[in-house]
Amino acid sequence: MIQMIVQYEVKQNLLSQYHETIDKISTMLPDFEADMFSCSQSDDRNMFIESFYVPTEAHYHALKKMRQSRNHSVFGILEDFVPGGLERIGFMAIKQKR
Repeated sequence: MIQMIVQYEVKQNLLSQYHETIDKISTMLPDFEADMFSCSQSDDRNMFIESFYVPTEAHYHALKKMRQSRNHSVFGILEDFVPGGLERIGFMAIKQKR
């Protein structure tokens, strides 16, 4: 199992639209076999950290690629919310020991 961590900043003037979009993202992640989704905001600035688990490294790489796609119907919406666009989103994978 892999813990996937996604980190990014959201533009202040788009926070309410962002919250609607992150609700859509959390609803659709189980379609990609991701579970235990959480999203938290840092105390300073509008930095957000998502955390969830996927079963394999292949799932991590596939989901990372989708999250970076401007053409994806849901993930691509973040392009407008993140200063600098999707390429400014940080990804990390933590392999869980069994």
